[in-house]
Amino acid sequence: MLNKNYRDEEKERIDAQLRAIMEMGHVPDEWEEIRLDLDRRLKEAIGIGLEEIENLHEEKLVEILANLNLEFSHYEALGDILLRSIELEAEEKQADLAQKTLIIYKTAQEISSTFSFSLTQKINEARSWIND
Repeated sequence: MLNKNYRDEEKERIDAQLRAIMEMGHVPDEWEEIRLDLDRRLKEAIGIGLEEIENLHEEKLVEILANLNLEFSHYEALGDILLRSIELEAEEKQADLAQKTLIIYKTAQEISSTFSFSLTQKINEARSWIND
């Protein structure tokens, strides 16, 4: 029982932190300061920051996230955070970050047992950054 309570508390903690990150503004003029805060908050929520996400191989990123036993909503929220960040990143990093976002959304899609039109749209939006 303790283990289940701990997992529930951990999921609630991650959920609250990801929601707080989503509420952060993304103002291009202040992106560097916001990026540092985003990186710190991601580290608190999932143990890796934006910089690590950008530098990890896709397989390793999926492995790290899988070890956290995240729920569908956590994957989708993380994907949303990254998707909002793509356009603010340096041009040379955008396609790679979009690819990581796409992987996260696809993982969310695999975990979910129902079809989500919204998630499909987000996948297509992430792909558009790769193909540009």
